[in-house]
Amino acid sequence: MKEADNPASPRSYFFFNLGCPKNLVDAEKTAYGLEKRGWARAETPETAALLVVTTCAFISNAVEESVEEILRVASAKGAWQKLAVLGCLVSREGEKLKGLFPEVDLFLAVPEMESLAVRADGLFRAGRLPARCPGPGEPLAHGRILFTPAHTAYLKIAEGCSNRCSYCLIPAIRGGLSSRGRDEILFEAGMLASAGVREMIVIAQDTGAWGSESGKGGDLYGMLRDLGSISGIEWVRLMYLHPSHIDPPSLLKLIDGRKIIPYLDLPVQHASDRILERMGRRYGRADLSRILSELRSGSPGLVLRTTVMAGFPGETGAEFAELLDFIGEQRFDHLGVFAWSAEKGTAAARLRGRVDGPTVQARLAEITDLQMEISQEKMRARIGKTLTVLVEGGLPESERPAHGVWGTGRFYGQAPEIDGLTYLSGRPAAAGSFAKARVTDAEAFDLFAALE
Repeated sequence: MKEADNPASPRSYFFFNLGCPKNLVDAEKTAYGLEKRGWARAETPETAALLVVTTCAFISNAVEESVEEILRVASAKGAWQKLAVLGCLVSREGEKLKGLFPEVDLFLAVPEMESLAVRADGLFRAGRLPARCPGPGEPLAHGRILFTPAHTAYLKIAEGCSNRCSYCLIPAIRGGLSSRGRDEILFEAGMLASAGVREMIVIAQDTGAWGSESGKGGDLYGMLRDLGSISGIEWVRLMYLHPSHIDPPSLLKLIDGRKIIPYLDLPVQHASDRILERMGRRYGRADLSRILSELRSGSPGLVLRTTVMAGFPGETGAEFAELLDFIGEQRFDHLGVFAWSAEKGTAAARLRGRVDGPTVQARLAEITDLQMEISQEKMRARIGKTLTVLVEGGLPESERPAHGVWGTGRFYGQAPEIDGLTYLSGRPAAAGSFAKARVTDAEAFDLFAALE
C-alpha cells in the first residue's frame, strides 16, 4: 500500500474482515454508515483513504490471526492513509491495544462500530476529503453494504448470548441475548430480497434462542415461516442452532416442502456426558442421539453440520474415544473441529486436568481423518444424481480444477465459505441463478457437476 506517487482516493474505504458471519454483518452495517455520509468503497486497499480491520477474539487462534492482520495492514499503509481497528478484539482487550499498536489511528469496540462514519471524518483534516453523493440505489436501503455475493446475505436475528458455556467469551464480549424484533427482521429480509438476495442465511450466537428473553415471547418458527414466504427468497439456511433450543417437529414442518432448506448447523461440541456437563451445554449424548434421529427420520435428505472440541480440561482417553464413536455413529455431512484454549475470564480456564499439547494435536488429527472419510463417502454417494445448484459465477482459467469446468455453485448442502463448492461444467449460467446439474464426480468437500 506504500506508493508515494499514488495517493489514496479521497473519501474512500477498504475493509479487511475477519471472524464469523456475525462479524461480517456488523461490518456491512458499518460500511453502510460510511456510504451514507458520502464515502465510497475502494476496489483495492492501495486506493483507500481509510483502512478498516474488523477483528475476531473468540479463541486464542482468532486473537493471533487478528493481531497478525493488524500488523500486516499497519506495516503496508501509506502516510496518507488512516487505519481503524474494530470489533471483538477491541471489546476483549480494550485500552491495552493502544500501546501495542501505535500505528492504529482508531479503535472501536463492538457496540461502537457503527459510529465509525462519524469518527472517520475526524481522522482527516477538515476540507481534506471532498463530499461524495451516493449513486442510485447506493447505499442499499436495508442499511448494509454487502460484502457477500449479491445473491446471498446473512440475516442476524439476535445479538449476544446467555448460555454461559464454560469455555466461551461471547457473553463477555457481546453481552447477553438481545433478540431483534420480528417486524424489523422481516423488513430487512424483504429489502434484501428486493435488492436481489436469493439465499438468506439466518444467524445469531444461538439462533434457536431467538425471542426467549423474559417477556419477549418470540415465536421462532412462525417468524421463519413468514421469512420463507417473502417473494424472491428461494433458500433460507439456518446456522448456529444450540441443540437444547430447537424443537425437531416444528423444524421439520418448516423444512417439509417450504423454502427452509434441509440443512441444519447444530454445534454439539462433545459426546461425553461428563465433559458436556463441565462445558455447561445442558444436554447429554442420549439427548443428542434422540434429536438427530428425530430430525433425520422426518427429513431423509437432511444435511447436518456440527462443531466439536478436543482437549477440554479433564478429557480422558476414554471420553475422547466416546466422541470418536459418536462421530462415526452419526456420520455428519460436515464437521468442524477445534482445540480448547484457556480463554482468560472463562470458567473453563480455571479447571484442572489440562490435556497436553501433543495429545490434543493427535486428537484433532484423528477426528479430522475420520470426518474426511465420512465426508468423502457422503459426497461420492451423490454421483449420478441431479441437484439444484445456486450458481456463484465463473472462474479464471488459472483456478479451474479440471478440463471443462467454467465456474462454481453450491447445492443446498453447501453453506458458503465452510462446506466446499460444486464445480460446474456444461452450459453457462448467470451468477445468482438456480440451475439443475448432474453430479459427475466428488471429493471430500467438493462436487463436480454438469448443468443440464
